[in-house]
Amino acid sequence: MLEKVKNLKFAMEDLIATEIRRLVAQADVYVFALYDPRDSDGGPVDFRCYQRERRTDRITVDVRFDFEGVGIWYICRRSGDTFKVRHILAHIRNGKFHSGKVATFEGFWDEFPNFVAEDRWARNYCRKITKTAA
Repeated sequence: MLEKVKNLKFAMEDLIATEIRRLVAQADVYVFALYDPRDSDGGPVDFRCYQRERRTDRITVDVRFDFEGVGIWYICRRSGDTFKVRHILAHIRNGKFHSGKVATFEGFWDEFPNFVAEDRWARNYCRKITKTAA
């Protein structure tokens, strides 16, 4: 029985990672940000940012779930002065998937860096899990 659960976990991780890679391949900008859920007022504790090169038609990334905390994949498409971002959240605690969420947001392109650095959606999630853990 435990082996079946392990296999299901790996299959689900693979499905989620495949979908993230598919979305990232179509993105103009991709950011992976790692949040410490105990610091709900802070921004990301670590991040990686990738931008599509003009001479290539896609971004390729290695999607992994070997982090501890709240990881968010920001997958952004730019259209002139505006952007649309899909953000995918995974909360990993003690090496295990705890929960996840998906949302979309639209805004002005010049505000995208602030959107990632000050993401209220991420902060609210961290506040919520901090309250339930206390």
